[in-house]
Amino acid sequence: MASTLLSPMVDYYNDEEELDSVDEDDDRSFRGRDSEEDTEDASETDLAKHDEDDYVEIKEQMYQDKLASLKRQLQQLQEGTLQEYQKRMKKLEQQYKERLRNADLFLQLETEQVERNYIKEKKAAVKEFDDKKVELKENLIGTASP
Repeated sequence: MASTLLSPMVDYYNDEEELDSVDEDDDRSFRGRDSEEDTEDASETDLAKHDEDDYVEIKEQMYQDKLASLKRQLQQLQEGTLQEYQKRMKKLEQQYKERLRNADLFLQLETEQVERNYIKEKKAAVKEFDDKKVELKENLIGTASP
């Protein structure tokens, strides 16, 4: 009877040991899952940080490239070799030549007009002189005859 009394106790202790070993297994697997989750979280954080670092790096590289491009353009502008500058200068040169030509044409037109006016006024003055001369002769002849 003692063995029957001990048997449930032994079974109880054995069950408890099994439960402890199962608990330890569960703890280990749970800890393993925790560490896997922690590792995943950490790697996600690392990936996010790495992506952010890559973004900042790419942004910095783009800034440096743009700065270098602008410096190169400034240098070309100072040397007069910048293509856009040359196009604008060529356009300005053409406008300048066109304005000079227009000014020259306007000067010729004005000069011709002044010369025509001078000739007209000279003819008018000569005619007026001749008319006055004839009038004066007639007046002199008319006063001398009575």
